[in-house]
Amino acid sequence: MNRSAFIAKELVLLGGGHSHVIVLRKLAMQPIVGLQITLISPDVETPYSGMLPGLVAGHYDAKDMHIDLVRLCRFAGARLIQASAFDIDPVNRRVRCQGRPDIGYDILSIDIGITPAVIDVPGARENVIAVKPINRFLHQWQECLDRVASGTVKDMGFVGGGAGGVELCLAVHHYLTSVAPKLSPQPISFHLFVDQDVLLPDYTPAVQALFSQQLAQRGIELHRNFRVVEVLQKTVVSATAQRCAVDEIFWVTSAAAQPWLAETLLATDDNGFVEVRDTLQVSNFDDVFAVGDTAHVLAHPRPKAGVFAVRQGPVLYENIRRQLLGKPLKHFTPQTSFLSLVSTGDKAAVAMKFGVSVYGRWAWQLKNWIDRRFMRQFNALPPMPLESGQGLLADVDTQMQCGGCGSKVSADLLAEVLGNLDMPVAELDDAALYRAPAGKLMLHTVDVFKAFIEDPYLLAKIAVNHAVSDIYAMGGEAVTAMAIVTTPYAAPSATRHLLEQLMQGAWEQLAGEGISLVGGHTTEGAELSVGFAVNGIADESRLLKKSGMRPGQTLILTKPLGTGTLFAADMQHQARGHWIEAALQVMLQSNAAAGAIFAALSEQGTTTASACTDITGFGLAGHLSEMMQASQVNVSLDLLSLPLLAGSLTCLQELQITSTLHAGNERSVKHIQPQAHPHYAMLFDPQTAGGLLAAVDAHLASATIEKLVAAGYSKACIIGRVEALETNLEQLGQPFISTLMHGERNDA
Repeated sequence: MNRSAFIAKELVLLGGGHSHVIVLRKLAMQPIVGLQITLISPDVETPYSGMLPGLVAGHYDAKDMHIDLVRLCRFAGARLIQASAFDIDPVNRRVRCQGRPDIGYDILSIDIGITPAVIDVPGARENVIAVKPINRFLHQWQECLDRVASGTVKDMGFVGGGAGGVELCLAVHHYLTSVAPKLSPQPISFHLFVDQDVLLPDYTPAVQALFSQQLAQRGIELHRNFRVVEVLQKTVVSATAQRCAVDEIFWVTSAAAQPWLAETLLATDDNGFVEVRDTLQVSNFDDVFAVGDTAHVLAHPRPKAGVFAVRQGPVLYENIRRQLLGKPLKHFTPQTSFLSLVSTGDKAAVAMKFGVSVYGRWAWQLKNWIDRRFMRQFNALPPMPLESGQGLLADVDTQMQCGGCGSKVSADLLAEVLGNLDMPVAELDDAALYRAPAGKLMLHTVDVFKAFIEDPYLLAKIAVNHAVSDIYAMGGEAVTAMAIVTTPYAAPSATRHLLEQLMQGAWEQLAGEGISLVGGHTTEGAELSVGFAVNGIADESRLLKKSGMRPGQTLILTKPLGTGTLFAADMQHQARGHWIEAALQVMLQSNAAAGAIFAALSEQGTTTASACTDITGFGLAGHLSEMMQASQVNVSLDLLSLPLLAGSLTCLQELQITSTLHAGNERSVKHIQPQAHPHYAMLFDPQTAGGLLAAVDAHLASATIEKLVAAGYSKACIIGRVEALETNLEQLGQPFISTLMHGERNDA
């Protein structure tokens, strides 16, 4: 057995907060052998809140203030699960997430941030732009700018007299008056509402006076003692019944805990924040940690500020390691004084520490240097170190894992997983029995691949789509499937958790397409792989074969290309998170509807759809060549019309990253006209769960595209035409692909 491949314990990081990204980086640099790390986050990018005012003011781009969790998790060897949690069962060690099976853990850490405290203010939830969560705020900020440009905004209001509210107000004012002064066709008035007599109550009188002067100099009206108790559409109402009309209302008040935390068995304070000891462990569960704004440190209460979360990160990492290895934990003592930097929107700031404050541009430059230094830790990832030491495997039996039938996952564990999932599996004998309907042809196919993403739930869904596509490409209906799974060597609890995710994803995808799971085979190995043997049926009159292409037909592709280069880049920590997120959505789309559309065309007669295949490992050119050889035709492709996944050209051309199968695919296609064009190389990019390629008579092409788009294949398009085979000396009578460049670029 390869001991480094054995999973002994599972660490789940819930939320992509500042502490957790620090833990992930440290685990990458100092890995714990035998530890499976899982990060659960609803987003693939996590924002750094300290740079938000600078972004709004126009000093930063969105990429400057976001940490790419896909790259970071790949760097750390962690599994990223994009999901929103809604419950934690600390007794059974489970995290419950929306739309997927529970996720088990041995150790859990919570860093899910906060939510705006608008719940108790009538009308606020519907009528304000809250600064938290930041990713939602950024989307609403762009919508606000659109309304400004349309001329519907005359007054802007900011609720909150703390540092966050003042910084945001000044940042928005600077952007709209200095960076983009012509965006609004009319002057805009600015209002800042504070519920006390003083601005910035946590700061010195000198700082309060300085910012009051800044607001006055910029014509921003300060409303003191204006505690907002109701928000109407375009109006705020104070506790003394004062009203102020504003077209846009930004909400930057004190934050609240995620409400569902108080419904768990975890200890929480009166405000719903998780109570933790100075070891950062939840007070009533040793195997659960909580940090950042989510937590209330009982021995050291502090205001909600990112500076404390950053300081907690190294202690959290050390205590997770010590907890796993059975060593005494360290104590976290937050700093009693820290450097506070509050920006004024115009690349100037106030620096304050030990009661002394200084204002100037150098203070903003210092803040910019600190923020960018923090972000460089996650954007400039160093080479991975080699694993060393026994870690969690010191007590693992060194006996070589058996091969052959001895390598199977135990029957009781498999039965437990299937029973807990309440998954209907056909009654099994030594072999599955399926009675084919009279007059139907049977179709058989199988596909297996090793894991290329760390989320087993999504991996199983994609594996189903990949395997059943062969059936749909032939115009058939998939009816039964058998799972073929290899799980990594792991402790029984880790294997159970993995199988739960895999089998739930597989069953949901199969059931959604009316396919019965009739059995399968599980074994253990060095790495995770999953596949399916699929049976289907088809009417001979609807059958689509590779050999049916005819001159004059158009070629229709249903999905964009680029998964090979994207996931090769992902493995090298070079792909951006939103590229991978978009690619996964395409791979999760079944080809069932497209196959049915093409099969219905073939049933109409001889002048309709006559040939089809799915685009997978051999790439578009490889699978198209198979169709051409079988049909004895030529093909002309329009390179500019090829639909491409976002980021795929960047990975292929700028980063020079190709899949390991790419070069072999290019060598295999003999008769093709090379082109010095960036889209040309995409012809050889291997696809996973790719789309269908069909030959359709030209007069039906437009109507077919409309049907495909209506069925959800938004990038379905015509990519070329079928031509007669020309027998000449150059081509030696072989099918030939010519490439043209006169279409429109079709990036996803």
